[in-house]
This record gives sequence, C-alpha cells and structure tokens, in this order.
Amino acid sequence: MTILTAVLIATLFLPTPRADAQSGDTEWAAFTSMRQINDLLVVGDRVWVATQGGVLRFDRTTREYTRFTRLDGLAGNTILSITRDSSGDLWFGSDGKGLSRMRVRTGNFDPPFLEFEGLSINVLLAYRDRIFVGTDRGVSVFLIEKEEVKETYRKLGNILSDTAVTSLAVFRQELWVGTAEGLAWADLGQPNLQDPDSWHSKGTISVRDLLLTRRGDPIIATKDGSISYNRLTNRLFDDFTQEPVTAVGVLLDGRPIVAGESGNFFRRNLPGSWTRVPGPIITDVRTLSRRDGGLWMGTGSGLRLIGLPLEERPPPPREPAANRFFEMKLLDDELWVASVPNDQQESFGLYQKAADDSWTVHDRRSGMPVDDLVSLETDAAGRLWVGTWGSGVSIRQPGNEWLRMDQSNSILAGLGGGGDFVPVSDISRDLAGNMWLINVTFGLVVVDGFPVERSFLFDNASLGLGPGRDLNKVILAADGLKWLTSPIDGFLLLDDGGTPFDGDDDVAILMDGSFDPRLTSTRVFALVVGDDGTVWVGTDNGLNAVRGTYSRQTRSFEVDQWLVFTEGDGLGSSEINALAVDDGGNVWVGTEGGLSQIAGDEVVFTLTKTNSGLIDNRVKSLLFDGDKGEMWIGTFDGLSRLRISAGGGGGNPLSGLVVYPNPFVTGEADELTFSGLPLGASLKIYGLDGQLVARVPGVPGRATLSWRGQNEAGFVVGSGIYYFVAADSGGKRITGKVAVVNGSR
Repeated sequence: MTILTAVLIATLFLPTPRADAQSGDTEWAAFTSMRQINDLLVVGDRVWVATQGGVLRFDRTTREYTRFTRLDGLAGNTILSITRDSSGDLWFGSDGKGLSRMRVRTGNFDPPFLEFEGLSINVLLAYRDRIFVGTDRGVSVFLIEKEEVKETYRKLGNILSDTAVTSLAVFRQELWVGTAEGLAWADLGQPNLQDPDSWHSKGTISVRDLLLTRRGDPIIATKDGSISYNRLTNRLFDDFTQEPVTAVGVLLDGRPIVAGESGNFFRRNLPGSWTRVPGPIITDVRTLSRRDGGLWMGTGSGLRLIGLPLEERPPPPREPAANRFFEMKLLDDELWVASVPNDQQESFGLYQKAADDSWTVHDRRSGMPVDDLVSLETDAAGRLWVGTWGSGVSIRQPGNEWLRMDQSNSILAGLGGGGDFVPVSDISRDLAGNMWLINVTFGLVVVDGFPVERSFLFDNASLGLGPGRDLNKVILAADGLKWLTSPIDGFLLLDDGGTPFDGDDDVAILMDGSFDPRLTSTRVFALVVGDDGTVWVGTDNGLNAVRGTYSRQTRSFEVDQWLVFTEGDGLGSSEINALAVDDGGNVWVGTEGGLSQIAGDEVVFTLTKTNSGLIDNRVKSLLFDGDKGEMWIGTFDGLSRLRISAGGGGGNPLSGLVVYPNPFVTGEADELTFSGLPLGASLKIYGLDGQLVARVPGVPGRATLSWRGQNEAGFVVGSGIYYFVAADSGGKRITGKVAVVNGSR
C-alpha cells in the first residue's frame, strides 16, 4: 500500500476538522465578570485592563473586547495590576496566585511565577531590567532576565514592616512607595535598600494612589484629598482638600487630574490650585490613565473614557454583574443564572447569557422587585419563573415584561408585620406542568400555573416539621415522588398520591438522624435522584447514597443500602453544595474543594483548579445540558463550562471527535491531537497488524490528548495507517484510524 493510498483511506474514516480545531483544549470554557476594574494601561490602540475576572483588552480600532482568564495562562482570575517592560511584554499581578507575563509578539503567557503565590500584587512598575512588585508585604525586585526575585524591602523607614503597598513611582532613580500606613522614598543608587535607614518616610498617611509630576513632585491621593511634598522644606502639605480622592492621572497637556469620590474631576493648575473639569459625574473610579489620548478610567462597573468624541469611547462590555454564579437554567439556548442562594450575602441579581456570550443583568435597577433572585424554573408555556428572597415569584412574559406572584394573588405566605416578605428558595415543574415552590418557613406550595386557578400548601405540620422550620430544595423524581431538603432537619420523601391539590392521601417521611444514624448531617444542601433510583443527598459533612424501597401501603421507606462518601473517599471536600447526573448515569458532586465524578459506587476523579480548567474549587451549582453534552459549573469566582461527552444526548459518539493534523506528517508537526474524546479517556495506538504501538494515559477532566508519533520505545513510527482506541473508566469507547507520514511531504 502506498502512502498516498493510506492517506486517502484514513481521510474516509475521520470527521472533518472544525474551524476552531487548532484551539486544542476545547473541553473547558470560562466566563467571568470583568466589570470591576483594578488597573489599566494604554499601549497604542489597545487598552489593557486588570479586572476581578481576568484581563480585558479593548482594541480602539476595531472597538472589540478580548478576554483572558486562567484558561489562557494567567496565574489567576483576580488581576490587580499591570505594567509593560522595555521589551513591550506585559506583566500582570494577581491576588494570591502569582505573577504572569504575556509575550506580546506571540500573545502567549509564560508559566506563572509563583514566588508571589499567597500575596496580593497590588501594583507593578517596570524599570530598566526589573519589575518592582508591590504586595501586601512590601516591595520586591524581580529581575526580568534572570526571572527571579533579587530582594524584598519589607521595612521602609519608619513605616511598619510588611505594610501593604498601594502605589509605586520612579523619578530620576528615586523610588517612591505609597502604602496603607504612609509614604516612603529612596535613591535606587544606594547599596542596601533592605536597610530601613536607606529610606525617607512619612507615616500616618493611607495612600490610595501616587503620581510623580514631570518635575518629580509627588501627588498623593488619600481619603482626605491629595497631599504633595515640598523638597525645599522637606514637608508634606495639603494640595487638594475639596473631597476624598480615589485616583490620580495625567491629561494630554501633562497636567495632573484627580478623581473625587463625588464623581467630579479636578485639574491641577499650580500646587494648591485646582479647577473642576466640566464633564459627566463618574463615581467609583479605581484608576486613571496618564497622558494616553483622552482620559481613560477604570471603575467598579467598567471602562470609561472622556475627552474624546462619543464614537471613540468603548461600548459597554455587557458583563455579568459579579463573579457569583448560583442556580442556573437553560431557556431557548440562553443561560440564566441567579447570583446567590439567599439574602445572607451581597446579591447581584439575575444574569442572562445570550448565544454570543454577551450578558444582560436583571436587578432592581432594571425593574426586578429585589436583587435577591435565588431560584429558577420554566413553566409549561416556556416562561421563566424566578424565585426571590422576599418578593415571591417574578414571571417573565414575551417582550421581557415581568409579572409578580406573591401573597396578594396566590397561596404564597409572607413574613413580617404585614406578611409581605415572601421568600421562595426553589421551584420545580412536574410532568403535568404544575409548579412546586418552597415557601420558606411555611412549607411546599403547588400551583397549576399563573394566573393561579388551583393551588395547595403542604404546610410544615403535614410534612412532619415544626412550625417555622426551613426547607430549601424540592426535587421531583421520575416516579412521581417529591424529595425535599432542609438546611436544618435532614431530607423528606413526599408522596401526594397523584393528587397534588388534595392533601387527604399524602404520605410524608422525614429522614434525619433518628430515621437512620448513617446520615452524615441533617444540614442538607443538595439532592438528586440517579437513573437507578438511588437518592444522593449532599450535606455539610459528606455525601449519602441511599437505595431503598418505598411502600405507599405501609407508608414506609425501607433502606436497602446506605453508602457514604467523604473527602477520605476522594471527594474534594466533605462539604457538598451541588449534585447533577449526566447522560451516562454518572453523578457529579460539587464541593467546597472541587468537582468530583462518581460512577457506580466509586469516586472516579476530582477536578480542581490545579489539575483542570475549573475556575474555582468552591463549586456552588451544576447544570447538565444533555443536548450538547456540557456541564455548567457555577462558583463564587466565575462560571466554568465542561464538555463531558463527545456526542451529547446519546447521538453519534464520533460527532464531537476531531483528530488533527490529518495526515500527521512527523517532519511538519510536533504532535497529533485527539480532541472530543470521552472525558478522562486514555488512548492506545495500534498498527494494522493489531500490535500495540503506543499508549497515552488519560488525564482527569480532559477530553484532549496528544501523541508525538513515537512507539513505546521512543522511536518515531513508520509511515502507514494506525488504529486508535480511546476509553474512559466507565467503558465508553471511541475508535478510529489515522494516517502517519514519517518525514516531510
């Protein structure tokens, strides 16, 4: 057989590569909010922005945004600072995850420098052959060429040791350092800056930002205004006193400008003389540009620009309001996400993700009754129901009009003196289209839709709970049983006898420590029923797998098997937050320490930020999309999406497979990539004679593997046709053929 014939045969067996096949690691995607800006840097036509969700780049020519997260090579997603060195490379300081460098010519990130792991890199300043790194423990000198820390200045004059550094500036070999406790400066020509006596310092100043003018005079932003320094008298003096200052910048003409807390801006004419700059009121300004064509500013809600025509200003990036992602629901190919589970923490409303990855935020400012939007479900008419913490349910109509169901027009009950505080923590829809709602402290409500014609309340007493006790979740099983969870009392089985609006034939069984002492905790936060009927119960102290038989006749549930999974069994943590079942029957467990998969009775693997593309280890919610074979993973530091099956929905197992380049010419490509394999699958390569040629071990949480064209002995294989077999731990297999050309074409 000739090589040409082999190539033609192999081509017949392989799917056509997608246009994005060269992206390689296609199983993971990350979505973060880049609204809150910490630092910015203008380089030519590009504005680089450090945000709470990664790095955002705005191209002034195309007016397009590009996003970079940990999946692209950043040390972490919370980026606090940016600088640019003399070679043009960009450096990014993270919050506790290390220092990153982007090679601008290639657009690639170097592996993170972990010398600063655990430290907040609040400010970066490139100077000659080094980067000054301001952290919460002083200033470090990082040598660019040697890629190492030369020394750290932890005691700056009379300022307390290990004080957090907030700003840095250099003027004629003089390094100025702003800290949370004061101001310090020193001549860089001195032999030992680790000696506190090498520094001048002024304490009792909490420096927010620092700028050196063209003459080297410092302008220091503080909570009281701005102060400056008189070199002749060696004294600080009040420079701007009209209001607190949040950031300092420089206009095109070289004059300093400050951002006041009120949202006004003031230009410095002379020391002590400032003039308000006419323009819009912009509050929460974190950082200002410095002589970069217009005044660029980073705020708590996005990138802004004044001083240039409207058409040159950046469009809103349409981000989610924050990096908190809780309960999720898919509706018409759009993802809807509630930001929090209750009112015990700051809420950011509801996020709506369109197919183009742009986000719309629904909150009080856009017409929702409250920001605490906590639960989601769709009704039989395709309308989205949003459970709120205090205002009942909001129901989305066509045209984005919202209706409201509360104590005034339904059976829902409320707390407070007026009974108008109506918390709804969870909503589920049954096969008949009835909507089941947890009415917190009152019980379980079922309605036939909205407007409501029929409804019923399963109150706490009928469920076996005391008055005022909480429920948090309702799960409807395929056999018609309802499973309820409590953050205090365990979990419950409810059988309504097929008559949801008649309570006479109901059976409720409370399962707590008295029911079975093997229950790891009565604080239950997640529950799912597996394909085989196993009830998986997640608590704050482990996962319970309960198999049993329910008898309506005897009003009992007999346990056949009770298994417990904890951190000791391979889970990332024993604190369970979320559960989901995929189309292969595998149970996915979201914990405070990562995401685990259980197949049968075994923890197959646990994914973390360290060994996968998971954006954060604290997994708060899970949603499996069976049509696309994707798992959505909500955390309180961003949203991850993981492709966990090649075909999705039980379709052609090869539909997600891409093998490239094809043919694999060893003299022209370094490796052959297999993308879209079963998650965590290992790979074996065979010759036409059936002999094993090579093995590529699987990696938990990955569906992409590469082969360098070498056999088990490390030699490049000969030209020809080779079979491959990819198999995961659950037995799912993908097979195919590939052509190899040894040498060059």
